[in-house]
Amino acid sequence: MTLFIETFILGPIENNTYLIVDETSQSAAVIDPAAPSQAVIEKIQEKNAVLKFILLTHAHFDHIGGVKWLTRQFSTTQKVALHQADLGLWENGGGSKDFGFDFEPGIEPNLVLNDHNILLLGDVQINVLHTPGHTMGHVTYHLPQINTAFCGDLIFYRGIGRTDLNVSNETDLFKSIHERILTLPDETILYPGHGPSTSVAQEKQNNPFL
Repeated sequence: MTLFIETFILGPIENNTYLIVDETSQSAAVIDPAAPSQAVIEKIQEKNAVLKFILLTHAHFDHIGGVKWLTRQFSTTQKVALHQADLGLWENGGGSKDFGFDFEPGIEPNLVLNDHNILLLGDVQINVLHTPGHTMGHVTYHLPQINTAFCGDLIFYRGIGRTDLNVSNETDLFKSIHERILTLPDETILYPGHGPSTSVAQEKQNNPFL
């Protein structure tokens, strides 16, 4: 099993959009497409891969802004995955009205997630961990075979996600971090929604909020 991971920094809030490709099966997934990006398309084509999944950590507008555009670039249908508790946030424009503008996500997610779901990208196992706090339906995608987790806006390099929004809960956020992230192996690489990657060990030792 060989897994390719590339980070694209997209949109006005500099979101991390991730492309992962199982090079054995040439199956691809895009995590949190923040904005339309020809570079993502070109990399998928360069890898001769087929886009199988669009995986959303949560439904805030800055993490889903490229979903509609991305699905229109391919003749095949992708699974657009979102936790059921964030469907209302999606339908309400991803929280855009709280920031003074309207946003229409377009298509509806067609793969509704729950805690402990397991997705397969070729031979790569993707475990869905429900990690609420930043939003009610926030999830982390854990790839145990390579000690990697895509954690959205739950935890950052020496930081944590916002909890001052109307879909946030500080108690839930800390519970999610302590019970679902810090219990992963220390060597687990954490790929957040903004900023540089980090690891469980680094955040245990250096995160001033924990």
